[in-house]
Amino acid sequence: MIRSLYTGINGMRNHQLKMDVTSHNIANVNTQAYKSQRVVLKEGFTQMLRGATRPAGNAGAGGTNPLQIGLGMSVGSIDNIMDQGALQTTGQITDLSIEGRGFFAFSNGRGGRFYGRNGALQLNANGYLVSGSNGWFLQGLTADVEGKIPHNATIGAIQIPWGEKAPPKATQNIEYVCNLDADGGGRGTWVNTQAWLKYGVGNDLLTGLYDENGNSFNIQEMDILSVTFKDSGGVEHIVDFSVRSENLTGDPLIVHDLDSLAGAIKYALNSNGEPAEVAVGGDGRIYINDVTGTPTNLFVNNTTRPTSDGYVSNAFQWIGPLTGSTPTGIPAHGKTLGAVTEATELKDILDSRGRALNLENGDPIKISGTIGDLPLGADTGLIYSDGEPGSPGPATTMKMLMDHIQTMLRLPDEVPNTDGSKIPSIEINTAAAGDTRAPVGSLIIRGQLGDAFAISGLGIIAGNSNNNQINPSNFNANAIDTPIQHARDTLVRSTAIEVFDESGSAHTVVMTFTHSGKPGEWLWELSTKDGEWIVSGNRGKVTFSEDGSPASWIFDDDTTSFIFNPRNGSANVDLRLRVGENGLFTGITQFQSPTTTAASHQDGYPMGKLSELSISEDGEISGIYTNGVSKMIAKVLLAEFNNPAGLLRIGDSMWAESNNSGEGTLFAPGEGTSSTIKPGAIEMSNVDLATEFTDLITTQRGYQANARVISTSDQLLQELVQLVR
Repeated sequence: MIRSLYTGINGMRNHQLKMDVTSHNIANVNTQAYKSQRVVLKEGFTQMLRGATRPAGNAGAGGTNPLQIGLGMSVGSIDNIMDQGALQTTGQITDLSIEGRGFFAFSNGRGGRFYGRNGALQLNANGYLVSGSNGWFLQGLTADVEGKIPHNATIGAIQIPWGEKAPPKATQNIEYVCNLDADGGGRGTWVNTQAWLKYGVGNDLLTGLYDENGNSFNIQEMDILSVTFKDSGGVEHIVDFSVRSENLTGDPLIVHDLDSLAGAIKYALNSNGEPAEVAVGGDGRIYINDVTGTPTNLFVNNTTRPTSDGYVSNAFQWIGPLTGSTPTGIPAHGKTLGAVTEATELKDILDSRGRALNLENGDPIKISGTIGDLPLGADTGLIYSDGEPGSPGPATTMKMLMDHIQTMLRLPDEVPNTDGSKIPSIEINTAAAGDTRAPVGSLIIRGQLGDAFAISGLGIIAGNSNNNQINPSNFNANAIDTPIQHARDTLVRSTAIEVFDESGSAHTVVMTFTHSGKPGEWLWELSTKDGEWIVSGNRGKVTFSEDGSPASWIFDDDTTSFIFNPRNGSANVDLRLRVGENGLFTGITQFQSPTTTAASHQDGYPMGKLSELSISEDGEISGIYTNGVSKMIAKVLLAEFNNPAGLLRIGDSMWAESNNSGEGTLFAPGEGTSSTIKPGAIEMSNVDLATEFTDLITTQRGYQANARVISTSDQLLQELVQLVR
């Protein structure tokens, strides 16, 4: 009877203890980084009333089980639940939380080391990072003046050196990046007139011929021209000839000029039994003479390009029989026109439509327009003459017209070409090596480089010296200019950057890139803004490979760096220029794209003071200085235990090592431990209120049940006492 009383008391006492633990969990539901506990109950002592007996062998009697009675329950353990709590963002830079199973290490300043996960840290009066709950010092490693952790660094308190000065550093390197436009060379105004033509002659190239109406035959290199005819027996023959700009091999099946086309017709006739003589006449026609036999329907076709064939076949055709040996021969259907030369007299020149220019003796040819912002001076004019008796003078030639234009436009004999070479300032466009943007036989006029020499409003106008005579309108219409390219200045790109000497004084260095006029080449020059003395290395050139990467960086004085004297008592500043490497595109490049090159970075800085902090996930505490420098100040370490649930609670959200926790080992976050730090956040309690409230109910019912055991036992005792009455 007494036994049940003490069993009930034991049950009530232990359920009260479980209630205490649950209430403690609930009380700390909002405590940062609190780890909840649980009570594990176990059965208490057991009294043996009778032992077990084994079966009696063959006698048929079975064995009996032991007869035991329990003497209540006791507390088996109070466990720490070390699950990760949720993280709450605070934005406070000194608030730290841990993701993983690690612990912050703290020192109480008296040699003891303790651990906690509450990272609500504060800075004390001396700049040390301490726990906000008890002022104990956060442990870690301190960096040296260069921001590196020494290999022999010892674990200790972390101090933030507010107001610490970062010494200045002289600039050693400047990096340049982005693009220089490949099309950066200066340009002059280029214009062309319409084609100036004359009757074709034997050495006029086929690729520069026109018909009598000024239509280009458009015969091009490698075209195939076919000579087709029927022989006296009515059999058709076709002979193909290939067009070349030069007849280098003497091959009769290769044609290049009007004479060789006449030779091709003769070759086709002779090789097929219809001998004849074929030649170019003074009027640009091809004449066929001394024909033996009666060939018919002779045509020349351009079998390569239909747009050309219509003009070619219309000009070179002989319909009907070719017979006889008359001196005049049998003319082709039309005339051929070719480009003029400098020696061609204006009286023999036709306009681009094959018409006479209508110039007459005494007509003045005047040049007008503007160069840059200045109009041309007064022009007395080039007086036209046909050179005949009674004319104003010798016959006016194309060369005389070109010289007059050159004089009035104040052009040099040569101007820079887009590839850096020299090219005539005025010339007649040729079929062999001319500008494909202008028609063959046109007059091309090229101004000097730059906007200051831009030619605008150009007029080449012939006046009518006698209003009763024909107006030279054909000449004037043919001389109207058509722009090929507009003038522009050579592309110049400047970019400035501040560099620093050893005292921390700033100096502005200006880099200027100027296109040299040669493809893939730029000139560069360095200067200083405030008149510092330049010692060496301030000029040179950079060339680019075909892929657009820098091929070479050359100093004019054969040095390897830019050096200037800051004129303030500091040592000379010696700067290396980093522009990239051949085959790489990380520095400056030259592509057909707008120029954007700039000085992107330099590695010097002035003196600065520590003004801000940043903390990374790997525990690095970095200082940000007023000069923009950022360097590591210290590294927070995290402790790990074999059995973190075995740690001993000592209050203030702190833990101490116990015999069963194992010794704490400190690691850098992410190195030797998977735990990392989350700055600007606090770990919350891992208490689950739903679980705790459920435990409240079960604990209460357990307590009530044990109390009922005591009251029932009391009633039984009361009955026992009353037996003696």
